[in-house]
Amino acid sequence: MRFIADLVHEKKQLVEKAEAILNEAEKAGGSLTKEQEQQFNRYKDRITRINDSIDEELSKIRTSEPILNMPHNPMAREDVSKIPVTKAISKSFRGMFYGNETVSLSNNGFHSMDEFLRTLHSGRADNRLINASMVEGIPEFGGYSVPEEYGAFLMDKSLENEIIRPRATVWAMGSETKKVSAFDGADRTNHLFGGISGEWLEEGQTGTRKTAKLRLIQLKAKKLACFSQASNELIADGMSFEEMLAGALIKGLGWYMDYAFINGTGEGQPLGIINDPALITVNKEASQEPATITYQNVVNMFSRLAPSCFTNAVWLANPSVIPQLLTMTITIGTGGAQIPVFREESGKFTLLGKEVLFTEKCPTLGAKGDLILADLSQYAIGMRKEIALDRSNVPGWMEDMTDYRVIVRVDGQGTWDKPITPKNGATLSWAVALEAR
Repeated sequence: MRFIADLVHEKKQLVEKAEAILNEAEKAGGSLTKEQEQQFNRYKDRITRINDSIDEELSKIRTSEPILNMPHNPMAREDVSKIPVTKAISKSFRGMFYGNETVSLSNNGFHSMDEFLRTLHSGRADNRLINASMVEGIPEFGGYSVPEEYGAFLMDKSLENEIIRPRATVWAMGSETKKVSAFDGADRTNHLFGGISGEWLEEGQTGTRKTAKLRLIQLKAKKLACFSQASNELIADGMSFEEMLAGALIKGLGWYMDYAFINGTGEGQPLGIINDPALITVNKEASQEPATITYQNVVNMFSRLAPSCFTNAVWLANPSVIPQLLTMTITIGTGGAQIPVFREESGKFTLLGKEVLFTEKCPTLGAKGDLILADLSQYAIGMRKEIALDRSNVPGWMEDMTDYRVIVRVDGQGTWDKPITPKNGATLSWAVALEAR
């Protein structure tokens, strides 16, 4: 731990030197000279490299999440021996990055999120903004780091409105990539989980040794940018900045992450369920009409879901399929009694006993993916801690509007590389969709 402590100490000294440059410039009128700016950027770049080195060293100590900056006072020298290193046990910001739902987070000296947003909106130099970005070390984003307390608020409030992330397996990422191991268990005709086999042995008989194969799933942080506008006039008249901007950012982040987790191509964005290599696409019926969903369709889909996924499985459906589900029935007996298979109770919809989640992020009726059956716990999501926020009044200058851009880094993909070939029967998977009709 000595090497890490030295890095932390060096970072503290660099931050103090950078602050001295800012204070000197403030006394001289507020603008940095060319020499001061160059020196300041050198300090900032070195701090970024130190942050990366600390994360890298800590990731070698235990197979868990890297230690990140201590809350409250990011300028202080951290006592790394007292910082808990734990694997994320929660999908909340505090749970993911600190393993503690009650830990206090840094606000970088701001009294409220509204004050932070107003300070950013003003365009005036403020050491609290600069210090936050310098410590977090993400200059490639432009703009400023959102203080941890307010970043946690944005991400946790967004979580309440999302579909995939609350049900997925979420990993905190301490670096640009995170590797997660999984068994290669696609073929179970002769063994399980890529090499585990069982034998019945007589007394003294020697068993056959098998080696289980492991594979790595690599999550690589992708950059999601969401844009929003705020009216300068309404802000000047006293409207809460938090009400105007934070709500829009929360909804935007959740919507676009959900959309990518369902539809993403994997190129510069997460790999969505519809494009997952393990997805099983069930054929339509031979005489089926276009843009329809039949009872036989959903039965065939259910039969291709891996039994181990039954407990957590849910249906994802575009609202345009609702008329198909409402008119879907089973004919019973010679009299032809019609039994509905789509049910609603206390605001919760079910199909064949599994909850149905309606979302516009699924393709519309008739397209592949308009109805999906999936165990979302088999979908892995990686999230970086840092959130960046930037402003510009150039796009909305004629309308007296200010544009804002929030950036988060996230990735996602299924944890299976292909459908399972069971000992008996057709292939099975954690995700099943109906082909285009």
